Amino acid sequence: KLRELESEQEQLNSSLLALTSHFAQVQLRLKQIVSAPADDKEKLLTELEQFAFRGIPDVRGCSEIEDAMKVMSEKEHEAKISQQREKQKELITQLKTQLEDLETYAYETGNAELPTTKVIEKQKIVIDELKQKIDLDLHDFDYLSPDDLKEVVNHAIAQIVNPGKVKEKLVDQLQTQIIDLERFIQFLQGEASSPGPLGKERCTCLNPIDVNKCTDRFLPKSSSQTDFKKKHHEDVKESTRTTVKKVLTVLQIYIISQLGCGSREFKHNMMKKTPKGNHWGDLRAKLEVAIDKTIQTVKAQEQKKSDTDTEDYSDDSTEARIFSAEVVQAVRRDLAMSIKDLMEHGLMEVGQSSSIVPFGCFPSRSATITRALHGWDLLLKFYEMKHGREYNDSPARKLSQSFHLDIVGGKPITAKQTLLGAIDTIVTTHTPLKRSEDSHFKAFICMALNERKLVTWLRLLFRTQTLIDLYYQDWSYVARTGFDDALKALDRLNTVQFKLPVDMAVRPFSKIRDAF
Repeated sequence: KLRELESEQEQLNSSLLALTSHFAQVQLRLKQIVSAPADDKEKLLTELEQFAFRGIPDVRGCSEIEDAMKVMSEKEHEAKISQQREKQKELITQLKTQLEDLETYAYETGNAELPTTKVIEKQKIVIDELKQKIDLDLHDFDYLSPDDLKEVVNHAIAQIVNPGKVKEKLVDQLQTQIIDLERFIQFLQGEASSPGPLGKERCTCLNPIDVNKCTDRFLPKSSSQTDFKKKHHEDVKESTRTTVKKVLTVLQIYIISQLGCGSREFKHNMMKKTPKGNHWGDLRAKLEVAIDKTIQTVKAQEQKKSDTDTEDYSDDSTEARIFSAEVVQAVRRDLAMSIKDLMEHGLMEVGQSSSIVPFGCFPSRSATITRALHGWDLLLKFYEMKHGREYNDSPARKLSQSFHLDIVGGKPITAKQTLLGAIDTIVTTHTPLKRSEDSHFKAFICMALNERKLVTWLRLLFRTQTLIDLYYQDWSYVARTGFDDALKALDRLNTVQFKLPVDMAVRPFSKIRDAF
């Protein structure tokens, strides 16, 4: 008897819970009707009526059913189980509907995110579109692991992205070859558009009468017709001689590339070896590689340092992290030289060579040798233009240096003043010992990295328009881009705290001086 009472109490509790849940749903729908617009109230009232007469789901326990099944026949047993499954499905459907209504109400009131059914619906639309666009095969995705799904998606995306990358590289190669071809055509054409022997006032007449007028205008009054013919004959000979030289030069290039020792060196883009035909693409790529190598070397050094025992930590160990041979070599040999090469692209040449290409396999013996300005020379030009010597010799500057102050004459020191001070320091330490220009430039790069002012100083240098106009060709990298792209790449080095030796090139001489 007690068990029957307990079973009936459980059924009453379950029925009460179902009734309370039903009333709560009715109350929720009433709130929605009150807050809904007038146009939607009629629709919501109809839905409320349908929900109210739908009935309360039967959530009572199945103990009585199980007891009754023991005395049922097999056919009745199967029918009862089927009926119970239908009731369970109906209950699950009603619970899902109630949960969806609750999520919708919470989303409309701003207390929750988008309902789960809406999210799944939108995700299905996205997946269907992706399957159509990128040929994504997800028929058996329910049997695939997360890693396998990622691999399938990456493979489908790669089929679209990779051809685009290949086309982009092909376009870049074609552009480079077109530029090389244009340079070579300009080289063959020579200076066809340049003025002739008469300069800007050369004769442009088209008929014999105008030609006579022009000859009368250019001939001195005291000169005779014979002198003019002689001069004209010499001009024709000179023009013919120039044309023959150019033809021989082109013929020489072809012979060397096909028969001589130059065949191992001649490429389809040989014009890149000439100043005007040299595109900065290779130099820019070389700088990018040098930056990546420097960062990777520093990270490898830091990782190696973190793996070792740190109990005997000292300042020397900190310097060893930055002063390692790998880091110094990466900065001085790769990074500094890459920056120098890119800076020197299109710099004005000192002197002019009369030889266009060497004859055969022998070096040119011309007395006049063409030499482009060095990157350090450009820094010295900036130093002279901004009166760096006067600034560094001023008493206020000397006083600030003595006390390590960041002010000069009561004013904070500027980026231009720090650049002038750095150039003066390198000139003072390296020039008396007759160090090379490369050594000067490497010391400058090391000092700039230590101060985290490499980008700032180079930007200040290349924003001096007078300097660019005087010492750079119009087709140079600096004149074309302002060095902006390279500065953005170099800005990645600001995340590293460098502590590089600036006196690497003069350190042996300092030790000798200290020994005596």
